[in-house]
Amino acid sequence: MKPVRTLLLALGLVAVLRSADAESMPVSPSSTNVVVQASVSELAAGYAAAISQMSLKGLVIYFQGDGKVVALKGIRSARALNGVLLVAFSAGDMLAINVERIVLISDGTRTPQG
Repeated sequence: MKPVRTLLLALGLVAVLRSADAESMPVSPSSTNVVVQASVSELAAGYAAAISQMSLKGLVIYFQGDGKVVALKGIRSARALNGVLLVAFSAGDMLAINVERIVLISDGTRTPQG
């Protein structure tokens, strides 16, 4: 009895849908919010993930300062915060670096060229 009931329900639904006038049905535009992570946020997250995999003992972050490349040493931790890398040092102080200014993150064996 259940398959017959389902078949009748399906046929009734098809009949209703066919008889409905498509032009008489109001169509309201739906809005969709899409959240796209900015590329600098992705870069910051990638840098933080890379730093967490490296030995902090000789870790150096080189970034473009005021006309020169600055080396940061004594890093205890780093985490992404939107488009910046929040770096904590062994002495307890912290620094937020714009990730677009980072030139190189190294274990101390390499330095930026130029």
